[in-house]
Amino acid sequence: MGILHSVLDKINEEEIVGLLQRYLKIPSVSSSEKLFAEAVYATCEEIGMDSYIDRHGNVISTLKGAEKGIKLACNAHLDTVGVGEGWTFDPYGAEIKDGKIYGRGAVDDKGQIVSQIMAAKALIDSNIPIKGELVLCHVVEEEVQNVSRKGTVKMLRDGFMADMAINGEASELFIQLACCGMLEVLVTTLGKRAHGSNPQYGVNAINQMCLFIKELNKLQPGYNKYTGYGSIVPGVIAGGERSSVVPDVCELKVSRFTVPGETGTMFYSQVLGIIERLKLEHEDFDARAELVYDSNPSIVSEESEIVKYMSKALKDVFGSDHPIIFKGTPQHDDADFLTNMAGIPTLIFGAGSNVIAHMPDEYVPVRELVEATKVYTAAFVNILAK
Repeated sequence: MGILHSVLDKINEEEIVGLLQRYLKIPSVSSSEKLFAEAVYATCEEIGMDSYIDRHGNVISTLKGAEKGIKLACNAHLDTVGVGEGWTFDPYGAEIKDGKIYGRGAVDDKGQIVSQIMAAKALIDSNIPIKGELVLCHVVEEEVQNVSRKGTVKMLRDGFMADMAINGEASELFIQLACCGMLEVLVTTLGKRAHGSNPQYGVNAINQMCLFIKELNKLQPGYNKYTGYGSIVPGVIAGGERSSVVPDVCELKVSRFTVPGETGTMFYSQVLGIIERLKLEHEDFDARAELVYDSNPSIVSEESEIVKYMSKALKDVFGSDHPIIFKGTPQHDDADFLTNMAGIPTLIFGAGSNVIAHMPDEYVPVRELVEATKVYTAAFVNILAK
């Protein structure tokens, strides 16, 4: 504990808060992360990491020990969703009130980036010898609904590998072992156009979609002890030209959040089954479906090395009697790709609540931000110190 305390002593709350405030004032909505990426790159260079911006816009920062050892990756995303309506704080003002820092990206995901960088700084400033390698991977376009555009996916396809990883997302300082997958199915019902005064000569595609939705709502999402239940959400519907015309086309976008053990193909098959059944039951029913987006749930074992290291880090920071409670998130994040594409055991950890993400008046509590930095620091020492 002597070495760890000397490293933890390097953590400065004012520095942590100041860095996050600076980052929050730089807009970085998906596909517009360049200025923020340059700021993160500059910070990592300043603290003594070997940093570069790759061809995709990801910021990759490395700290290497003199000897070979574990390669630990810490992942978090540079991009945010848009601001939206309903804010009572300036979304790029980085205001502090009642112990909370407000701004778009405060909890999702700039607060987590700050915790990772400030933990690395504490390790460097303490000047303790390390073995192995720490890599901070701060990636673009995590928020986009297109797997091929995601910075983590591009990085992995370029050959990035590590022995274990921490995905920085809000977890309220719990270790999250699992995340849900997310997919989208586009359902199109096909009718027959007719004048609204003579609807009997047409087939109303909106009515056909209502039949489909009724059956869709009978499906039961799966359950996982870490993530809870998955979900099925008819999220976007469009059909018709004007009220005096029987619509011949109606489209529905359905999201499905899958728990570990489920796949997008399983849900897609259920959708196709509903369509085929309705065709048999209703002479005029016609529809098609397309799986337009598919990502997977992830899970890591309670017995994996990274989970044991992180559990010890929590006890090092909060005391030996601190309860270790494993949870999961119903949301999807890059732990999917790190785990499923690259086979890197990955847990999820960070300050704040993921319920606040994407909402107006997004914030992260200062206390949790500092505590998350301490836990990251303890994990770095446990894994990398000689």
